[in-house]
Amino acid sequence: MSRLLAAVEHACAAVEPHPPEPGPVVVVVVDEDRHVRPSARVLDPPQRPRPLWLRVDGRVESVAGESEHDWHKVWPAVGVDGRKPGDPRVRDPLPQYDRVVHLGLILPNFGEGSTPEGIRRMAEAAEELGVDSVWATEHIIVGPEAVNPYGRVYDPLVVLGWIAGFTQRIGLGTSIVLVPLHHPIRLAKEVATLQDLSGGRMRLGVGVGWHEDEFRFMGYEFRGRGRRADEALRLMRALWRGERTFRGEHWSFEDATFAPLPERQPELWVGGGSERAIRRARELGDVWHPSRSVGPEAVRRVKERYPELRVVPRTKADQVEAFLEAGAEGAVVSLPDETSLRDFARRYR
Repeated sequence: MSRLLAAVEHACAAVEPHPPEPGPVVVVVVDEDRHVRPSARVLDPPQRPRPLWLRVDGRVESVAGESEHDWHKVWPAVGVDGRKPGDPRVRDPLPQYDRVVHLGLILPNFGEGSTPEGIRRMAEAAEELGVDSVWATEHIIVGPEAVNPYGRVYDPLVVLGWIAGFTQRIGLGTSIVLVPLHHPIRLAKEVATLQDLSGGRMRLGVGVGWHEDEFRFMGYEFRGRGRRADEALRLMRALWRGERTFRGEHWSFEDATFAPLPERQPELWVGGGSERAIRRARELGDVWHPSRSVGPEAVRRVKERYPELRVVPRTKADQVEAFLEAGAEGAVVSLPDETSLRDFARRYR
């Protein structure tokens, strides 16, 4: 197997303007025979400098960074082999995009066949293969309508806390937490704790819920859940910023202490496909994370209206290409087993 050299270059003009204009970031992987891998590409158009997260494995000889603070952004454990053009193991060419895309995996923490062993096996394989994140689903107690597949569900935040203990770099997310079924102060504490203990890997995917029985069983009103969710998100943001006073319709506090604060606030990924969900994502969230009821054309229309809105849908593997072509910044996919995950990673990573 080849030893690889990973180089990170910041292109710049011969004469620096004042202040210097940022250049495009180029990643080049060269094998020991001086052959440039086909994955070399310009990641982004010119923009302000920001950390580049470069995933490499133990065969990389050296990595060039701008300062010592960059080194914690160099992640291990992606199997980069020295395949040459025409290698029969390469069934599909690596796709090329004009942006960095985020690829996540839905964990099997729900369904009749869900087990701790199955969850762990998929999480470990996802980290090994260079998948960006793993995501756990929430339902708490359901009626007959939702038994298949949500009658058996491992709690998502507990699952992610467990996974944080045996992984090193993979992102951790909820797809989704049903915000109106939680007290937002308690939820903010749990997520801030997980963000700190995991080294800043947490993303909180949120939604308002659809299964009315679940609300009735938990003692919460189904009507008004969207307004409660909006206030809950504002409250959690206030706590994570260290604010000591908050006044809302449903929850308030004053002269309060909430610690530890997350060094970096967890991103809020807002689920749902309605206009109200899109508004919530734009006003209160960081990413729109629509469910499988939203197709590529709907994403294309939303991106045309709001090009600045980051969109990473939850979808099936065979829809990923269509969503990326529609302008999505990634996809979070459900896969049935480890073999399918390895095929997916071989194609996109």
